[in-house]
Amino acid sequence: MEHSIRPDSLKQQLEKVTGNNYACCYQCGKCTAGCPAGGFMDNPPARIMRMVQAGYVDDAMKSDSLWYCIGCMTCTSRCPQNLEIAGTMDALREMSLKNDSDAAQTRSKKFVTAFHSAFLNTVRKTGRLQELALVNSYKLRTRTFMQDASAGMKMIKQGKIHPVSALTSKESVQAKEQIEKIFRISEQESQSHTERRKPVRRTFRPDATVKIESGMTIGYYPGCSLSGTAKDYDISIRKMCDRLGIRLKEIEDWNCCGASSAHATNHKLAMLLPARNQALADAQGMDYVLAPCAACLNRQVTARKALIESEELRADLESVTGTETTCRAQFIGVMQLLEGFGTEQLKSRVTKPLKELPIACYYGCLLVRPFEAMGYDDPENPTKMEKVIEALGAKPVDWAYKVECCGAGLTMAQQEMIEDLTYRISKNASVNGAGAFVVACPLCHTNLDMRQEGMRKRYSDAGVMPVFYISDLVAMACGASAEEVALDKHFVPATDMVRNL
Repeated sequence: MEHSIRPDSLKQQLEKVTGNNYACCYQCGKCTAGCPAGGFMDNPPARIMRMVQAGYVDDAMKSDSLWYCIGCMTCTSRCPQNLEIAGTMDALREMSLKNDSDAAQTRSKKFVTAFHSAFLNTVRKTGRLQELALVNSYKLRTRTFMQDASAGMKMIKQGKIHPVSALTSKESVQAKEQIEKIFRISEQESQSHTERRKPVRRTFRPDATVKIESGMTIGYYPGCSLSGTAKDYDISIRKMCDRLGIRLKEIEDWNCCGASSAHATNHKLAMLLPARNQALADAQGMDYVLAPCAACLNRQVTARKALIESEELRADLESVTGTETTCRAQFIGVMQLLEGFGTEQLKSRVTKPLKELPIACYYGCLLVRPFEAMGYDDPENPTKMEKVIEALGAKPVDWAYKVECCGAGLTMAQQEMIEDLTYRISKNASVNGAGAFVVACPLCHTNLDMRQEGMRKRYSDAGVMPVFYISDLVAMACGASAEEVALDKHFVPATDMVRNL
């Protein structure tokens, strides 16, 4: 194998971006052992770290592994040396895209970059993700015209996808010039350095519980998917809040947070897009903002933390919006809302107990990682969703895959990997007695629900597993019907399991 070693500038560039001292990596292998996508990679995380450590950054940039990395941050979370391993993968991917002069691309790189490019192009144009435009652009780039055709038709019939809105761009941001400025700023080189990371003994300490009471009005950031393919989640969230006496006020003129595509390709863009939502929420006087999507929540919480810490980011944001942000508004997830509401208060509103339904509480990765930002629950063994499920009368099962990543935003570009990952998750839940999943993320729901049919075709021992949103179960236990929370819009039939509550 021929190696092309560039000067140490590439390694120094990585250290500047990640804060890593790569000499601290002693190759324990924890990152690779926990990587859900490691079996698909030519160079799993530990090997990538060794390549960078030894100076073979050019070879690491050419690795196919970069296009299988899901961004679940399991590697960083478990590193005993506190190294930013997931950030290394992100930085190498970004460097690869900027320095790519090789016309030959692997299939995985072609498909993943096609998805990210299509995603960000539609966000740049309208400020929000136009899902049909994304799909059309992706299929033209990859020639995968029949992929998910039947699922797409079903979602159009259900009203999750609106072709007319996609053509007329009615779902767009008014201040489009601010979005364009964010993209232009993100193309400039950052002048700041990430603080040097040092080996530390990290202990999880949960954030203080927020206080949510009936009668309160809180902000609402639905994000792009809840306005489209996850419309059933939006319906369910609103019905749950209605049953709990909580009023939602949507952030005016909110924009896409950039989701996985910005995070995977441009660090500055991944900070500035959600930072604008922070500025809007602050200006509109919001204290709490509910972000039901785990990916949106993760991006918003991470951006808020970066705004507090980075003078450069605050200055960039002020140049976009024309105002200083206070970081007053705190973005919270649906699980934080329910914890803040309190299990005793929740129990008092239950009129139709869930009669010990055997449920696998699936957190996924972005609700609990990275735990220095997402301080809601233990990143290895979270339990707070189980407490909510028990308050509703259901029976949470004890299982091993509650924080294993399902593949997140690579559901179109790496469908085979998604089906493999969801099979492992489903199999473990079933073996441990679960009859259904409960999730708090539309990406998790898509991979476990929409991808389930394809997964079962490949794995004959995989049974049918309905997938509920946590808001579905809360609303129904508090008296709402299955129709009111749009259970009929799920791919795997879920109504029969709760029909006799």
